[in-house]
Parts: sequence; structure tokens; C-alpha cells
Amino acid sequence: MELCTFYDNIEADESLTGVGVDSSDENNICVIVKHTMSGLTTKMPIDRIDDHEYEFLLSILTGEREPLVLQHMTRVVGYFSRVDNWNTSKLGELKDRQKGAYVIG
Repeated sequence: MELCTFYDNIEADESLTGVGVDSSDENNICVIVKHTMSGLTTKMPIDRIDDHEYEFLLSILTGEREPLVLQHMTRVVGYFSRVDNWNTSKLGELKDRQKGAYVIG
């Protein structure tokens, strides 16, 4: 679904209020939407909006469906491990390894 169509659907739905946009992380810009009947506020990444139909997104915004949470895994340390519990230094090491900018000295 295109982002402008998503915004139009939010504006047309009386039970939803567009609260704003969170752009504090330029790699993960999110739309913030409040479901007025339940008080549920959802922060939805913009890149996920393109991947789904409005009915699916609406079920998340209204609380009928739990959002899918992905577990990111990597094999930096010689075995597969989840990265959601890594500290800042380890995440930085992972980002450096993904660049492939290695120097043999």
C-alpha cells in the first residue's frame, strides 16, 4: 500500500487519529497512530506499510492482531545468535562487519 493511501485511510477512519511521525532514527522512520476507542497508540515503520494491505495494518492499529516482531540473528561470533540483546559495542562490530571494509595489516 502506498503511504499516501495509508494516510488517506487513517484520515477517513473516525476511530483513528494520526499523531505524527517519529524520525529520530533516519533508518527507521515511523508513523504514530492512535486508536481512540481503545487508547492504543502504535508506532509503525513506514517501510512496513508498503508491504501490507490496509486491512492487515488496520487489525494491528485497532489491537485485533499483535504486530509481527522479527528476531534478527547473525553469525558474527561463530554461531547463530539473536542480536536484540547485544550491547552497543557488539552492534557496532556487527555493522562494521557488514560494510566489508577489512584491512589486513
